[in-house]
Amino acid sequence: MASISFKGRPTQVLHTYQVWRIGSDENDKSLDYYSPDKSLHKLHASLTRSENALILDNESRIGCVAVNGTRIGGPMIITYRDAINGIVKLRFGNIEGYLRVSGSITG
Repeated sequence: MASISFKGRPTQVLHTYQVWRIGSDENDKSLDYYSPDKSLHKLHASLTRSENALILDNESRIGCVAVNGTRIGGPMIITYRDAINGIVKLRFGNIEGYLRVSGSITG
């Protein structure tokens, strides 16, 4: 099982083959997480759940996306091995998020 949460927002379960889009374009109704924070680009990142992993992609080219404190520039596969006590810390610009994962993420 996998879920994502941001401060002040309810936790959302990530379903298999679901794509989560994160950004700052208030007019883009396809964004699953919107914040007016200037550190986010219009489409900053996408997170896709496959059958046994999560794929995080930095869509902004120059914006900061980090996993457990390490910046990424392109797609990254996140598995249960990346979790510390079941949690993977994410950062999109100045916005922090948390992935909660269990088992092999297949559930």
